[in-house]
Amino acid sequence: MLDESLLKPGKSSQEGFLGEDEKLAEVIASDEATLKKMGIDFEQIANRIEYFIKAVPYPTRTPKIVDECYEVVGTVWRGMQECPWGDKGEYSSMDFEIKNVKTGESIFFPGLIVHLIRKHHFFEGKKSAYRVDPKKVVEVLGIQ
Repeated sequence: MLDESLLKPGKSSQEGFLGEDEKLAEVIASDEATLKKMGIDFEQIANRIEYFIKAVPYPTRTPKIVDECYEVVGTVWRGMQECPWGDKGEYSSMDFEIKNVKTGESIFFPGLIVHLIRKHHFFEGKKSAYRVDPKKVVEVLGIQ
């Protein structure tokens, strides 16, 4: 069982995976309800985000166009962000931004988010700087 305090700022990461006053179970339940209303599941979102990560073999700050309407930029860091559950998550030394050039909307996310969504159903806390809002990611990436 995960010690929820590890998700708070300054513990597993400087920014934290949850805000000081957030509860993991409440955040996950809220996101699950949102996805259920939309008819979308966690795997669809993780797969779609991973698609863009794989489409840009080595992320750079130079925009790469994917599928003619998504602009992808990324940053590779020297260190890696470990999964607070102790799993080995892929892409954990990268951050990305994907812009839908048709709508002008974009999302920013850490590479570790693929693992967090797929395995833990966790988009990060609503007060986390690295949160990926489920509604927004579905809209920006055209997930159906």
